[in-house]
Amino acid sequence: MARLWTIVFVMLALAVPGLAQQAPGRDAAEKLDAQHEAAEQQASNLLKSSAEVRGEITSLQQQLITLGARRDTHRQKLNATQDRLENLRFQETAILAKLDEERAGLMDLLAALQRSQMSHPPALAVSPGDINEAARAALLLSGAAPQLRARADKLSQTLESLNTVRTGITEEQAQLKVQDQALQTSTQALQNLLDQRQVLERSLRQDANAASRQAAAFAAQASNLRELITQLETAASQLAPRRKPSRNATNKPARGTEGRVSPRHKPNPGNVSRNNPFIAPTARFADSRGLLRLPVKGTILHAFGKADDKPRRAGLVIKAARGAQVTVPFDGQILYSGLFRNLGRLLILSVGNGYHIIIAGLERSYVVSDQLVLAGEPVGELADRTRPAPELYLEFQKDGRSIDPAPWLEK
Repeated sequence: MARLWTIVFVMLALAVPGLAQQAPGRDAAEKLDAQHEAAEQQASNLLKSSAEVRGEITSLQQQLITLGARRDTHRQKLNATQDRLENLRFQETAILAKLDEERAGLMDLLAALQRSQMSHPPALAVSPGDINEAARAALLLSGAAPQLRARADKLSQTLESLNTVRTGITEEQAQLKVQDQALQTSTQALQNLLDQRQVLERSLRQDANAASRQAAAFAAQASNLRELITQLETAASQLAPRRKPSRNATNKPARGTEGRVSPRHKPNPGNVSRNNPFIAPTARFADSRGLLRLPVKGTILHAFGKADDKPRRAGLVIKAARGAQVTVPFDGQILYSGLFRNLGRLLILSVGNGYHIIIAGLERSYVVSDQLVLAGEPVGELADRTRPAPELYLEFQKDGRSIDPAPWLEK
């Protein structure tokens, strides 16, 4: 019977060309469809996973902004306490020097009095001519008492001042320990968030290390900032379209961030709050004139074109406190993070429409090349020293040309 069916199938195959290949062809098509569906599902899962990671990163960014501001406050309080303590110790040194002078003067006076008591006045009956000497001795003794009392009062006041200063030193030292612990706690929390973010960034961008290495190679070759930025922008445009930061994955304001605006969402100008310390004011950097804050709290030491050294005349030089935290003034993407020429450790931030922000003089950077950042997000810190005070360099560029940052800053 089996042989009969085989003969029938062969005859049908000979009678109808292609029938023998029909079943295998259908199986191959079904297999391809299954593979296509699996690929689509995998792509969908990757996109979903990428969106979830980006959402987690955005949430961490919001936490970094809040925690960074808290840590900056702790650092400022610690610096102020250290300054007061240093001033009190200076006062203590001055009082001790003054006390030594007063003690020396008092000892001289006491020694003179002691010598006068040891020298008996002359006998007038024997030496009537010595009456003048006796009168002078009596006058010295009568005048010494008020002088001695005045010196004693002055010495007492100096000792009281010394005691007050030393009490203040003890109190400031206790306060310093409390504030130092608060700073360490907030710093550790900030570092934990930064570590979490870097893990997520690496999972989102497998080429992160390659991008950093390429940026470092460009920095080694470039002769100036303009050339470096051109190379970085060219490389970024070839690899992928320019990404833009988003404050949340769903395009809805995150809790506590209402009023902050991302370049992706153009605001109603009437709703923009100037009281928000970390606000990216408009959809375009060009429209943010007069609204941006300095990357670090401090005073402008040299205005645009006024720096002592030529490399920094294209921007502002800001004198800041020791260990000050540095934030970005506008949402953007880090093109470069690392050392460059005599500007030291710097960041190049792309903020769209041909605008770039250069921040230099950092002791430590928290971010890497190609990373997205939000306005107000901490990206590094300055050196922890007072002499000389750390300085931050800020430069704005438009299409490779340096422009004065002053019109963009808050008045």
